[in-house]
Amino acid sequence: MLALLLACTNSDAPVLDTSDSAYVDDFCTTAGEGGDNKLEDGTGEGTSGQIRGQFIQSVLADARDPQFVAFVDYLLENRDVGGQATRGRTDGDGKFTATLGAGNWRIRTSGHQGSYYCSQETDFAVVAGKVTVLCVDMNCE
Repeated sequence: MLALLLACTNSDAPVLDTSDSAYVDDFCTTAGEGGDNKLEDGTGEGTSGQIRGQFIQSVLADARDPQFVAFVDYLLENRDVGGQATRGRTDGDGKFTATLGAGNWRIRTSGHQGSYYCSQETDFAVVAGKVTVLCVDMNCE
């Protein structure tokens, strides 16, 4: 009975999909890559595309240090039609994903991370049926 209970509990646990390029360790690993993005083939249809991103910082040697990039709130704003911004939060590694309508977008974040103030705005394009992979420098000082 206990084995059955454990099997059900473990199978219901969320699984991080590490197969996409936002989770590949060779992209967005240094502060010099901040602002970089790339477009990849996606599986979406219609007028939407997906974004996958990584927040980084240049204050500490490890650009992905969780002290700075984990659980950071951000806003996604449509630059073409305006409207209400979409809110999001990075995961514990500073990664995020979203599905957005095709067009021009901006990601913004600001706030204190320890004794540093971080504030950035990054513009990017979403292409229908494609994946836009972003490397977002938090611009901490």
